[in-house]
Amino acid sequence: MSRKLPQSPQTTGTKPKGNNKLFVGFWHYGVILTYLSVAAAIVGICVSAAFGPFWGVVCLFVSGICDAFDGAVAKTRRTRTEEDKRFGAHIDSLSDIVSFGVAPIAIGFNLGMKEWYFYPVFAVFSLCALIRLAYFDVTEEIRFAEGGKKRTSFEGLPVTNVAVGLPIFYIVATMFTEPLVTYLIMAGCYLLFAFLFVFRFRMPKAGPRGLCITIAIVTVLVIGLVLIRTYVCNIPLLT
Repeated sequence: MSRKLPQSPQTTGTKPKGNNKLFVGFWHYGVILTYLSVAAAIVGICVSAAFGPFWGVVCLFVSGICDAFDGAVAKTRRTRTEEDKRFGAHIDSLSDIVSFGVAPIAIGFNLGMKEWYFYPVFAVFSLCALIRLAYFDVTEEIRFAEGGKKRTSFEGLPVTNVAVGLPIFYIVATMFTEPLVTYLIMAGCYLLFAFLFVFRFRMPKAGPRGLCITIAIVTVLVIGLVLIRTYVCNIPLLT
């Protein structure tokens, strides 16, 4: 006797529970931080070109904070359906490629890395971010199929870590008055992250408390570096 497979909502003509009646997608507070993350990244790309890369770094950091807590916020919704969960997982990865695979390139480009030999660096960075996110999506699909066992670690460096790592590299790189030194440090930053995205190692998954501690430490470190850059190196803040 053949087994009848369940039909998807699209084939049966029904709509996933919680979906908006007028618009496709999901529209509730559980995904708002993901939407804000990609919005901050787009603003960062624009302000990097219009006002300088410093503001792009600020937007990148904001985007990272939004992304860090979007999963925790989504889990507070007790009425999450299977479609809701899968949508959240996919929209998170799609937003991450914009926020942490493309927006960081705008920072480097508008910093002055416009020579042709920097293009392969940017391409490798984005490609490795894309591969990392696609691999994560595959492993998430497998995890869902096996019952949704709680994830305790990641393979490779999650691309969202760019939001806390790149600002540090940026502040250090711009402490030097010689542009070549600045560009080499930033190029090393992009290549290092690209390597860590796809290098197979286990990275423990931090909970909300761990994320708060990490963000606090990075914030203090960045402020300290900015003070050194401004008052010791005598380099204006908004450059």
